[in-house]
Amino acid sequence: MWVWKMSDLETKLTQISTVINQIDDPKVPRNIRKGAKDACTQWLLNKGKEMDVRIAITQNKLEELYEDPNIPPEFGTLILMINTELEKLLRELL
Repeated sequence: MWVWKMSDLETKLTQISTVINQIDDPKVPRNIRKGAKDACTQWLLNKGKEMDVRIAITQNKLEELYEDPNIPPEFGTLILMINTELEKLLRELL
């Protein structure tokens, strides 16, 4: 089993947050953009929380955004890809 160093995980989470920030696009409704930004700042990059909680809550928040009927399809696909990566990290972490 692969064991992640915390610095490696933080780097990976920072990379994922960069991808999440692609949702900050004028084609995306404001509430979805805000939700994505909040998922990053309040959860994914919040070092005050446990790593597994950060990843799981971010996944949950992104899933809620994915279910919004107003999200443009290409951004829905982006959220699914992000959640897949987060799931891989969570599995390796636990």
